Amino acid sequence: MSLIPHLHWRIVAPKLSYLVVYCAMLAGPSYGQTSQSQPVPDVLEKLKPDTDESMHYVEAVAHAGRIDAIPILENKFVHTQDPVDKAKIAGVLVRLGDKNDTYWDFLAGVVTVAVDSDAPDVADSDAQGKSLPGLSPKFIAWAKAHNIPPAEAASNATYVLPAEVMMLGDTRDRRAIPLLRRALHSPNYLIVSAAADGLAEIGDEASVPLIISACKDAPVDARGAIAESLVYFDDAQAQKIVDKFVPKEIAETRRKERASGKKGPFDY
Repeated sequence: MSLIPHLHWRIVAPKLSYLVVYCAMLAGPSYGQTSQSQPVPDVLEKLKPDTDESMHYVEAVAHAGRIDAIPILENKFVHTQDPVDKAKIAGVLVRLGDKNDTYWDFLAGVVTVAVDSDAPDVADSDAQGKSLPGLSPKFIAWAKAHNIPPAEAASNATYVLPAEVMMLGDTRDRRAIPLLRRALHSPNYLIVSAAADGLAEIGDEASVPLIISACKDAPVDARGAIAESLVYFDDAQAQKIVDKFVPKEIAETRRKERASGKKGPFDY
């Protein structure tokens, strides 16, 4: 019955969530060539249709800084019915500097629902803080009480909700800080990890103690994923927490990425 049989996603799922639900939309064939100085050829034409394929290019124009895509995205927001796609478009419009509060309000509303969910964490932990295999009985009971099939609820908690929180952080808009800080207290540790990444993407130094506290309060298997965000802060205590909770090879990789110019967890 378990969606992810042994829940080893505790370490990798924050990145998987981003890849599967959020960054999967980067899979357009031209994305690898996207940059401010080297825009995607014909990307605006590829963005226009109301198709699943066109969603591949939404994030591409964001990372390319294509403010000329704003009118197309505004139109796309109106016609898109899928709530995750709609939130993604809203987030990209905010990131590109659209001043219409409609988009901020929509995305913040979606993320507020995710952050305020009272669903318990998908997994239980043993006395040592290690994740136990299978879905938590408490989570299964919660899903049934809300008339949601447990597998569907687990998919939502594992992928969709964390990705929505990541969308908020990826706007790099400082209005996101209070909501992301609230998300650090979520019972869903994938949301906690997504919130920590978002605060790192925004560069909110004042949130470092809160992220450190979230790391210490999390189950053992969740700490590394949350602590990875601290790589992007020039704070001695933050770096000590990275060394304590993040596997050495992963910490080294993240630090090399930062040294090579990556400014945050969502910077590509």
